Amino acid sequence: MGIGSSPTVGSTCDTCLQKFTIHFRRCEDNIYDGSYGFDWYRPEYFKKLTNYRPNATTKFGNKVALVSGSIQSLKATYTQDQITKISPFGTEYIPAWLAIYPSSQEDSNSSNSVNQGVRLNLELRLLDSENNFSLKNDGTKIKFEVSNPNIIIEPAEFSVEDFIYAKKMTRDLGEDTKREEEIYYLASEIVNIKCTGALQKHEEIIVTAIKGETQEKVGKLMLYHNAVIPTISVIFVDVITDGKKPSRSHDYENFLKHNSFNQALINVEIKNAPTFDLNKYRSKDDDVNISLNKLNINDTGYFLSDLTKFYKKYQDKNLATKNYVFVTTVEIKNAVGAGGDSVTLFNCPQNIFNQVVVHELGHRFGLDHLFESQKITAKGSSFQFIQGTTANFLDYDHSDGVNLKNKTAVNPNQTLKYFFKYQWDFLRKKVK
Repeated sequence: MGIGSSPTVGSTCDTCLQKFTIHFRRCEDNIYDGSYGFDWYRPEYFKKLTNYRPNATTKFGNKVALVSGSIQSLKATYTQDQITKISPFGTEYIPAWLAIYPSSQEDSNSSNSVNQGVRLNLELRLLDSENNFSLKNDGTKIKFEVSNPNIIIEPAEFSVEDFIYAKKMTRDLGEDTKREEEIYYLASEIVNIKCTGALQKHEEIIVTAIKGETQEKVGKLMLYHNAVIPTISVIFVDVITDGKKPSRSHDYENFLKHNSFNQALINVEIKNAPTFDLNKYRSKDDDVNISLNKLNINDTGYFLSDLTKFYKKYQDKNLATKNYVFVTTVEIKNAVGAGGDSVTLFNCPQNIFNQVVVHELGHRFGLDHLFESQKITAKGSSFQFIQGTTANFLDYDHSDGVNLKNKTAVNPNQTLKYFFKYQWDFLRKKVK
């Protein structure tokens, strides 16, 4: 029986394969630390699976799909640039994407903590109800084939028996009151993947199920090209307006280098400029004096434009061509950060300091809020997410609170910690 011989697939015989697909997945959001890039097309994007509370006064909320608009445009960001398109047993397959540095990368700004490899989960999903949706130990082998010798996956093969001893899981994909169970086996951290050398283009790992002479491609993982690692330089400036020095989180440098933009294979170089004390210019500059007096009565309407103007005048006239982050003690209602020619933080709490900096720098490099129109190409169809429902850096940590006097509901995700694959693309085009 040859490769792809389908008449016997799923039948009961010595060479017939059970019908299943295999999917690469990372750990859960509450464990994932952002030290590598990983993204996949999630069912909650297009199916009403998420319980959404639009405001704090809603007790239970409604089940919603997280994405509205052109779901096909979003799906295409995962399916384009594939080397080999597969359709296991005639089903649609959308690969996950992994972005890691080559282990040969030696740079203090790179995410070297994962250079020795990333451990990923594998999900084996049964496609039919044979044997009561239970996996049979029938001697099927699972093998991995890499498209580039610089990609190492360990182990290179294993048996379907390894999944039988893993967790059998049930996921409800039914919308509204309907129930649609998906049965799968979860093998946690079963494979380790590393890249020993640079990838000049996107590469892949193909998963093949083999029983006797019958083979079927049942899964794949795309690896993002990593031969070119751009670097962005970020300059932090403490701004003094009231005699008090603003505070930062203790780990913001490590976070920017190893838990955020590295997901898009972008290095971050951090510099610290001298403190900018506006009080030094108060006596000789009427505009500075007026601006500080306004802050004393909580009139912050012009502070952003004033700060930019004064820094250009007294420190760096080329401010707009660089990536400044101004850290201030100024408080502005319903805001902890803002973008523009530079990033400005408003008395930002230390517990969200890191994610706010990444969020605002994301805007600086051309990314929009998730809940605003997302267009992959200028002429393409757009899509958008519901505010406050993901752990993406360009989301908010709360809902919009529409029509109920801004009584927002908290984002169920504890922190914002990742970029999507299409955002990797945008960022790398912007900073290369």
